[in-house]
Amino acid sequence: MRRGVTSRRGKNVLEANAYPYWFGAPATLIFTVFFVLPAALGLWLSFTNASTLSPRQEFIGFDNFELLFGSNGAAFFGALGNQFAYAIITTIGKTGLGVLLAFFLNRAFLGRNLLRAIVYMPIMFSTIVVGIVFGFILANDGLLNSFLRNIGLGFVTQDWLGNFDLALYSVTAIDIWMGVGWTVVLVLAALQSVPTELLESAEVDGASPFRRSIHVSLPIIAPTVGLAALLTLISGLKSFEIIYATTGGGPGHATEVMTTFLAKALGTTNLGYASAISFVQFAIITVIALLINVVNRRIEARTS
Repeated sequence: MRRGVTSRRGKNVLEANAYPYWFGAPATLIFTVFFVLPAALGLWLSFTNASTLSPRQEFIGFDNFELLFGSNGAAFFGALGNQFAYAIITTIGKTGLGVLLAFFLNRAFLGRNLLRAIVYMPIMFSTIVVGIVFGFILANDGLLNSFLRNIGLGFVTQDWLGNFDLALYSVTAIDIWMGVGWTVVLVLAALQSVPTELLESAEVDGASPFRRSIHVSLPIIAPTVGLAALLTLISGLKSFEIIYATTGGGPGHATEVMTTFLAKALGTTNLGYASAISFVQFAIITVIALLINVVNRRIEARTS
């Protein structure tokens, strides 16, 4: 009897330990089918001469990577540099402006909820539509330049998306305007979790609202700010739609990034070469994300 009871208990324990994994099985299956398997297929294609014009594939080793870093290296590294610049600018803009707006919108004032909705609204628009609209607004004869001329600032007018020096910054400004609301929502949610007792104690001690925000609230929400910055950076490293809709990578290669470089490679029907670009982009994003995650964890460990 004791052996039977013991074995039954052991079986129940095993079932109880395995029970949580059944909940993760559907998500794991979906992730495997739609992410892991396509990534593995893309990695395999990068070592072949696969083409959209032919079903036949032959293994060619590292030829696609040699083409990417060899004869096409200058163009690729230029696109890579633009991608990093784009990602860093948008990350700083969305995170910095998002934190400031979140602190402002966390205060009680008339019309706060309406302003919150207005700040978040752009993220719900279609990126392609936003890009086309801003293409008209920022054109040399567009609405922005017409407005500047009407108020006597004609000397400031530029071809915002056609200027080699300004095009990349103009596109990042559009992206920041669209995505800052997402950071605001995250930071606002984190600010709601700041204990009111700490803020009240700091106020009793004579701390100004600015000091309470900097020395009480900000350290508590720092992990959320770090997460928002990380996700924004990853998004910036694979941004495509807004650039494609506004400049298409131009003028020249001024706004050429890895994603538009990849899109043009797909247009050549060389699927193996495009897969090699995609794999390099994936590897770069993964390494950067892991490094930033390690840094964030160390910062959290020191502040906790």
